[in-house]
Amino acid sequence: MPNEQAGYTRDPLLRTFGAVLRAHREAAGASRPQLAQALGCQPGWIEKLETAQKPCSEATADDLDVYFQTPKRVFWKMWLEIKREGKHVAAPPGFSRYAEIEAKAVAARFFEAQVVPGLLQTPAYARAVLNSGLAPEMLEERVASRMERQEILARDDAPRMWYVLDEAILHRCVGGPLVMAEQLDRLIDVTETNPKIEVRMLPFSSVTYAGLDGSFFVLSLPMGIDVAYHEGPEVSQIIEDAATVAEYRVRFDLVMGESLPTGGSLKMIKMALEDYS
Repeated sequence: MPNEQAGYTRDPLLRTFGAVLRAHREAAGASRPQLAQALGCQPGWIEKLETAQKPCSEATADDLDVYFQTPKRVFWKMWLEIKREGKHVAAPPGFSRYAEIEAKAVAARFFEAQVVPGLLQTPAYARAVLNSGLAPEMLEERVASRMERQEILARDDAPRMWYVLDEAILHRCVGGPLVMAEQLDRLIDVTETNPKIEVRMLPFSSVTYAGLDGSFFVLSLPMGIDVAYHEGPEVSQIIEDAATVAEYRVRFDLVMGESLPTGGSLKMIKMALEDYS
């Protein structure tokens, strides 16, 4: 999601604002260019408001109330609600529900092929991963959101976690050498100090079909329920069908079996760290 617009979900409040604005404009017999001229803005701005691509500013809301002579500051009140509730950090489809499930998990298995998983990322590494053309404010909100998710690791009832990371992650210089050095230090620290987290590396020499389709996670919930989450380049999805989830469990067991033992994995991470130090 490389554009600034991606920082906002198409929230129902934004869509409602746009629909009401369009209804008032059409009822007044005004075109977008005419309304834009009256408000001192560009027609493209009116289009973005009507199609819920952008949230309205307070000044524009006031101008709309004056222009349409709306009773009780209708547009300003909608702006206020959008300010309170309508702005959300954008996430891949399905991820918000995944985060809710993740918080309830008693165990989790992760295979990651591209980058260090979010729960193990440093702020600088997360910032580099998430920085895809977002406005600075929105980028920092997304980084903060990711750091908040990591609080699960410090809970007394933190889930047991197994990670299998493709070796390519160690050599993909995300954010530059300093960022990578800090991130690999973080992986080493987690591996050596957190008894509930096991990090394994899948070396280039291991070839298994189980990891060729990209990253996937399997979460175990209370009452023995498992769900899977598959991350794709454009679409990610939560999988609850028992038979399909069982297939993902088998796939994880395969990549786990092909991965290096904990000691060998730690040695590989430390060797990669030397390249960035």
